[in-house]
Amino acid sequence: MSNRAGHVPYDDFTGGEAFIYPASDMKPKYSKLLQNCHVFSDGAVSKIPGYIKVNSSDVSDGLLSGFEFKQSDGTIIELTAGNGTIYEVLGTGELSAIKTGLDASAKVYFSQINDLCIMSNGVDAMMKYDGATVSNLGGTPPATGFKSHVHKNRVWIIERTDKMLATHSALNAAEDYTTAADAGYIDFKYVLGRGDELLDIVTYIDLLVFFFRNHVVIYSGSDPTASGDFAIVQKIEGAGVINSDAIVSYGSDLAFIYGSGIKSLRQTVTTGSLNIADLSEKIDPDLRADIAAGGNTSVAHYPKYGWLAFLINGIVRIYSYTWKAWGRMVGGDILGMFATADGALRLCGTGFLYTYDSGYDFAGTNPVYRWETAHIIISKIAKVYPKIMQLLAYPLESTTASLQTIYDQKDSPAEQYIDFDVTPGSIVYIDAVTDWDALAFIDEVSYTEIRLPLFGGGNTVQMIFTNTSDKQLSFGAMNLQVVRGGF
Repeated sequence: MSNRAGHVPYDDFTGGEAFIYPASDMKPKYSKLLQNCHVFSDGAVSKIPGYIKVNSSDVSDGLLSGFEFKQSDGTIIELTAGNGTIYEVLGTGELSAIKTGLDASAKVYFSQINDLCIMSNGVDAMMKYDGATVSNLGGTPPATGFKSHVHKNRVWIIERTDKMLATHSALNAAEDYTTAADAGYIDFKYVLGRGDELLDIVTYIDLLVFFFRNHVVIYSGSDPTASGDFAIVQKIEGAGVINSDAIVSYGSDLAFIYGSGIKSLRQTVTTGSLNIADLSEKIDPDLRADIAAGGNTSVAHYPKYGWLAFLINGIVRIYSYTWKAWGRMVGGDILGMFATADGALRLCGTGFLYTYDSGYDFAGTNPVYRWETAHIIISKIAKVYPKIMQLLAYPLESTTASLQTIYDQKDSPAEQYIDFDVTPGSIVYIDAVTDWDALAFIDEVSYTEIRLPLFGGGNTVQMIFTNTSDKQLSFGAMNLQVVRGGF
């Protein structure tokens, strides 16, 4: 920032939330809070999209999980579950129960092998669904199997009773767990040499990864019963996952929630060290309290915006891997998440399944947009008194926002509170231009320049923008017109 009086430009706020810097030494690209807003592809801080209901009839159950089951003939069956019931999403969007009477507090997990969907919760007998009938999974799968994973045409199952055991089926046989030299298990008490709890299994490229609370074990090979074919590639000690459904894949990487933050598996494997920075390094001080609170977790990849979403303690933390920036979604009815093959994101709520990225409200509830900037240094010597803010906005509809300004890192109260209108600008279509000398807006871009009076003064200023509406809101840059004052 310039020490000269005149103007202070502020046009890069792509860092996202940060909690590891002191207020006196935080770069202006970072924000103290991005609530229901995020850094989008154009670098502007914009309100995140909202969601709409898939089903119009309330099924009352708190939905926790879901899955897209695609059969070989192209038929797509979408499932969701909660409170002891598994539902199929009909073509109308309504939810039809295909299994009831399950344990009400046990989360249902899904996997698919060929044209069979495997469903389990760790309490009731493991189930299968072929698109027509739900029945118990045949053979002798673990009685308390709660999560299955399909890797190279074998079903792998982890269970509640023996927390160190991973059972696998015979090749291409979801209901065969006994055939010698084909089906079998891995007892990790002999692999780790100490106790732990196996919580999840995922495929990473062509490797099979077992996630414990405090270990990650990576295997290569196809046949776990063949001598020399199945082998440990890497065993990592000191970190694992906090829960099942806490790992998300994107590109050629996995991100996972561990006890102190969120890590990249690729970085961990490549360096062989857990001492590398977390993906969540900038927000770890704030994130750790939510991780410690426990409870249900859920994760999803939303490639449209380049986002990873992590539901932790009721807050959806959103990571933009384009900007390596964090924001958050709060105030929504979100108990779980899952992505579909075509890139859609489903949100599981209380009685309803939702589709994300539609409008700017949460199924009729207006979200609270709140953007708290860093404490921006406007002068390192003399006090400075801002007079006018030029604010660039890209609104699609008219709405009203509020601005608070806080000087010299005071906690409260704000020196200024002002409401202002945000109204769409005029769009000039490039193909319709006849007078090029009069052209003000280039390439069909609509923006609004807002001028706001500012009061108060100091060496630093923090700005807090808020809005509660169902309207889109996006701020692109700002410029503070200032005059120098006394010492």
